[in-house]
Amino acid sequence: MKKDNMNKFFKEHKQTIEDNEFSAKLFSRLDYIPASESSARRSKKIIFIFATIGIVLFILMGGYSSLIDGLSSMSTLFENFKSIRAEVVVSVVFMICSIVALGRFAFEEE
Repeated sequence: MKKDNMNKFFKEHKQTIEDNEFSAKLFSRLDYIPASESSARRSKKIIFIFATIGIVLFILMGGYSSLIDGLSSMSTLFENFKSIRAEVVVSVVFMICSIVALGRFAFEEE
């Protein structure tokens, strides 16, 4: 019932404001405003820098060997949950972050 009353009120008190070609002027002006590319460039640089840092840290911390150890211990993951070392978890997290960052950098939609 309240909704009907509100609709009735707004229909009775509807007001219109003259446009005076304001919309046409606004949209013609918007066509000439250049899009900001600095933020897009900045985000690409940041993604590239952090992806590079992630890959370098992965290599320097011996992530590949820890990753192989971690993957080989995945078969006994649920049996011996405490057997996973912190290095394996950190290396997997670094690897996932670098792959996501590189994937976003490589397949960014324009």
